[in-house]
Amino acid sequence: MTVAYAVRRTILGLTLVAPALLPLGGTPASAQPAWPSRPVRVIVSYAPGGGADIMARLVAEPLARALGQPVVVENRAGAGGAIGTEACARAAPDGYTLCFGSIATHSIIPYMQSNLSWDPLRDFTPITNLAYYPTVLAVNPSVPARTMDELIAWLKAHPGTAYGTSGVGSSNHLTGEVLSRTFGLGLVHVPYRGGNQAQADAIAGQIPMVLDQITAMVPQIQAGNLRPLLLVGGDQRSPLLPDVPTITERLMPDFRIQGYQGIFAPAGLPEPILRRLNAAIRTAVEGSDVSQKLIDMGSEVVLSTPEAFATYLRDTAPMYREVVASSGARVE
Repeated sequence: MTVAYAVRRTILGLTLVAPALLPLGGTPASAQPAWPSRPVRVIVSYAPGGGADIMARLVAEPLARALGQPVVVENRAGAGGAIGTEACARAAPDGYTLCFGSIATHSIIPYMQSNLSWDPLRDFTPITNLAYYPTVLAVNPSVPARTMDELIAWLKAHPGTAYGTSGVGSSNHLTGEVLSRTFGLGLVHVPYRGGNQAQADAIAGQIPMVLDQITAMVPQIQAGNLRPLLLVGGDQRSPLLPDVPTITERLMPDFRIQGYQGIFAPAGLPEPILRRLNAAIRTAVEGSDVSQKLIDMGSEVVLSTPEAFATYLRDTAPMYREVVASSGARVE
């Protein structure tokens, strides 16, 4: 028997015996399909039409091209974003469930509500901070105020005035509570399942005032349906609303609430998938018109590394804890 024949016979024998050596129903780890091999789900914790939903749907299509698999946006609104956020935290860390997280879900609600089943730092893998965005305070055109000084005077003369936001625990809610307490306005918060619903009621005159992301507000402002009076988040005026002053210009110079929209996965996401996702999101945003669309809607595109985003979340957590405590805002 030649050496070559013996080698071929040995290989054949191993090939025939190998399946019997595997556990029943098992396959070698190397035979697992490469990620991603099926659609990726992105949970948005707010109703369709809001700022988070708009951003998620902008990113989904080019991200699907970058990954080679469909990216499906799933809206799971409720409890100020806590319901969808919990669903993300409890999902398997396999790269097939992601979520859009915001200042509300990861920097505010956890300090307003003590009985949450998830922790914003422990139970998530930060993938990237997609963008910062400012909030706009706007009023129904029937409100007799064209500056914040006039609005504050009007609100003091009308204690118990309502303001609408995208939900309890949102950055807009926190902003409203800080303004109410700082200036003694006695505002009443009216939470909605999404910022677009709050805007609709403000336009209809059901509530006189609304705070929401600039991303979703600009079309209604441009149409004359709402009058903007204040920009919150960052120290610079927005090119979209150059005549609208920022809260730090003279009203509250030390105000530091900064809205952000990030992309997260459940804790324990494998490092190779994390790196692939971060690179794919960057490709999706920078390699398409998404970046410019976000800028056109008033956002500041960030696209941070996972490490930078995790550091930002850890470093700002004490500040938000203190702001929430001083505001008196609570989730019932």
